[in-house]
Amino acid sequence: MRKAILFLLLTPTFLVAQRGQRSANGSAWLVSPSFAVQTAGGDMENRFGQSYSAGLGVGYKTTKSWTFGTSFQFMFGTNVKNGAQLLNTVLTSKGYLLNQTGNYATFALDQRGAYGTFDISKTIPNFFATNDNSGFSIGVGAGYIAHWIKINNVGNDSPQVLDPYITGYDEFSGGLLLKQSIGYQYLAANRRINFRISFEVLEGFTRNYREFSYSTGKVVSGKNLDVVYGFRLEWFLPIYTTTKDNNTYYYD
Repeated sequence: MRKAILFLLLTPTFLVAQRGQRSANGSAWLVSPSFAVQTAGGDMENRFGQSYSAGLGVGYKTTKSWTFGTSFQFMFGTNVKNGAQLLNTVLTSKGYLLNQTGNYATFALDQRGAYGTFDISKTIPNFFATNDNSGFSIGVGAGYIAHWIKINNVGNDSPQVLDPYITGYDEFSGGLLLKQSIGYQYLAANRRINFRISFEVLEGFTRNYREFSYSTGKVVSGKNLDVVYGFRLEWFLPIYTTTKDNNTYYYD
């Protein structure tokens, strides 16, 4: 995480040191595959640790450097903290899961999730920017998030954690999502290198959709504040539609 923060701070310095083309700001459609390294916070921290997300976004950038878009991300990870508590009713005293032949089963618990948002961001050109399409970027968004625990039973030989009983253990949750981000965006004048690296925070106002928990033997109730934060790298595939100066390029 420290290395990622250092990279975010130094990236504008490396870019401004380069001499090259400068172009006037233009409007463009931006297709953006992305990848993020994230950490859980809030109520979600009791279930998960570090995770990752990958997805795709589509947005429209105006000549005023506003971008309006939407994105979908798939979350995945292997750091499930409450596994022993979650499966306490089906594990042996030593923490093993038995299969249907009475032998030890092979299983693993993984984090899974997905979220989609509608986003608005503003890029602010400044002395770090190498052209008028680049600069610090601030964004907000809103949408929906869902996450759950996936039980991988190798061979599917432990019926106690398979359908229809899986719903008593997976803690499938979802709800409204808010997002904030701050970072640096770079769109090259020659259109070859286009990216944004940002620190983003997600707040999910969720509830567990399962009505009954097998691990506690109780009816599920209440709402959660699930927080996810981390660094995201987006790679843009721009399709320019207009520029303020009819695509005239300027050279330093």
